Amino acid sequence: MWPYLLKTKDEALERFKNFKAMVENKYGRRIKVLRTDRESRITRQLTAPYTPQQNGIVERRNRTVMSTTRSILNAMSMPQVFRAEAVRHAVYVLNRLPTKILKDQTPYEALKGTKPRVDHLRVFGCVGFVKTPSQLTKKLDDRSVAMVHLGIEPGRKAYRMYDVEGEKVVISRDVVFNEAQGWSWTKDQSQGQIKEANFVLHINPHEEGSSSQSVEDHEPSSPESPHINSRA
Repeated sequence: MWPYLLKTKDEALERFKNFKAMVENKYGRRIKVLRTDRESRITRQLTAPYTPQQNGIVERRNRTVMSTTRSILNAMSMPQVFRAEAVRHAVYVLNRLPTKILKDQTPYEALKGTKPRVDHLRVFGCVGFVKTPSQLTKKLDDRSVAMVHLGIEPGRKAYRMYDVEGEKVVISRDVVFNEAQGWSWTKDQSQGQIKEANFVLHINPHEEGSSSQSVEDHEPSSPESPHINSRA
C-alpha cells in the first residue's frame, strides 16, 4: 500500500498520475485495473453507490489502516494534528506484516522479492534524543535534543523527529530512543493548537556518512492532511 494524503479530494487525479508513473518507472509494472466509487489502457471498474462491501479487500485494508492509526496515536497520547503522520507510519508497518491474501507473505516481500527488515522500527510518538552535529555546538552546549518520533522519512534512510520547541521536523539518523516514554503535551497542544503550517523540514547537516542506526528504504508518501487514498 502507498498512502497519498490529500488536502482536498480534487487532488486525487493528479496524485493517481504520480502514483502510476512511479509504479511504471520504479517497478516496471503496469496498472491493469482501477476501481473507484463512481467518482486508457487501464480498465475502470465502478462499484454501486453506497456499497463499500463491493470493494472488499480495499475497504478492509482501509479499516485496518484507520484502526492502527488510532491505536498508535492513543498509545502515546499524541495530539490529533499528527494523524496524517500516524497514517503514513501505520501503512509503513502494515506493509511489513504478513497477510492472508498474499499467502502469509508481507506486501513488501511480494513486491520486492526480499523479506523486509523491521529492526529499525521504533514506537511512534516516543521520545528520541537527536544528536546535534558538533559543528553546530559550543563546548558546553547539549549534544542532543529531545524530540518526538514520527516514523521514517520518505526518500531517506533516516527518522522523522518533531522538535516541539522549534515547531519543525528534523530528519536524522543519529537518534537514541526511549520507547517507553511519550512527550508530556500541554493542554493547548493536546487540543490541536499545533498548526500543520509550522512543520518545517530541517535536514541535519553533516549527517551523511555518520550513522548510529541504519534505517531501511521505504515507500513514497506525502503526509499533508487526514484525507486518505491508499492503493495496494
